[in-house]
Amino acid sequence: MTRRLGHARGCGAMAILAAVLALLPACGRKGPPLPPRPVVPAAVGNLRAEPREAGIVLSWTRPTLNTDNSPLTDLLEFRLFRATLALGTRAAPTSAFSFLATVRADAPKNAGVQGSLYVYRDEAGGKGLPTGHQYRYRVQALNRRGEAGASSADVAVDFPAAPPAPVGLRAIAGDGTVELEWQAPSAAPPGDGSVKGYNVYRGLALGTYGPEPVNGRPVTGTRFRDVGVQNETTYHYVVRSVANDQPPWRESVDSTEVSATPQDYTPPAPPRGLIAIPGEGVVALTWDGGDERDLLGYVVYRREPPQLVPVRLTEQPIPGTTFTDRTARRGATYLYAVTAMDRSVRRNESMPSTEVPVTVP
Repeated sequence: MTRRLGHARGCGAMAILAAVLALLPACGRKGPPLPPRPVVPAAVGNLRAEPREAGIVLSWTRPTLNTDNSPLTDLLEFRLFRATLALGTRAAPTSAFSFLATVRADAPKNAGVQGSLYVYRDEAGGKGLPTGHQYRYRVQALNRRGEAGASSADVAVDFPAAPPAPVGLRAIAGDGTVELEWQAPSAAPPGDGSVKGYNVYRGLALGTYGPEPVNGRPVTGTRFRDVGVQNETTYHYVVRSVANDQPPWRESVDSTEVSATPQDYTPPAPPRGLIAIPGEGVVALTWDGGDERDLLGYVVYRREPPQLVPVRLTEQPIPGTTFTDRTARRGATYLYAVTAMDRSVRRNESMPSTEVPVTVP
């Protein structure tokens, strides 16, 4: 009897365990399996918007990865979106973005490409964007299957009316410097507030200027001294009026272009320590060398009193610091001097050294 009771209890426990195990899969099931997420391009990075004369310049960086960190090898194009808001009003939490343009990833016809950087000009089809608005932008990358990645972070830029351009720009070349001067725009009366300052742009060819001004902050006056130049190089300049205090700058169109070629106007120091040693029909000269980096050589002069103008003895500058005058006349008394000359185009020559007298035996 006891054996049968234990057997019954064992069978009951096994039945309960089987029932529990049968219920477990049903408890964990939440529905049909989800499809895998599509592999799409990662979000576009470094989106920037900068106001220009007639519109806004957008730039962004080409993504190199997909959302799963795999290499992006099938990038097809970018889609640009824009939202418009009147200046002085508050943006809604979800501004209405509308489609703006499509930019092909390879060899686009409506944008420039510099390495991985794309540049697009939003100028309303060449008509110019309406001023007095804030424009917001976002960009999406699409692969060749037509799948769009996440939108970039939005960027916003104010687009007030552009200030008038400065007038009367002129450039004065110096030694390692270029002095620029201009006049305030005639269309902007003093105190109207439309011109906060000026930005100076420099290039090595007419019409080619870098994206950043050479001045760190807008120039508040009408003069600028450019010290970041090299002698014997021609530089080209334009100046733009600025309507705001912080970048991105709202600038005028370019002023007239001017050019300047700084030159080396500084001669070497006069040689020192000149010594003249007479011999039989000759005079040996020696002096201390200079330490100028652009030193070309030395020129030797001789004067025979009562003559006032010395005679140049070396047709070309000599590189060393010694010279022998083999044209000296016995019994004559001479005054010798040496100058230093640099390598500049102007061949700047120093003042003469102290004259040294000598009588030839």
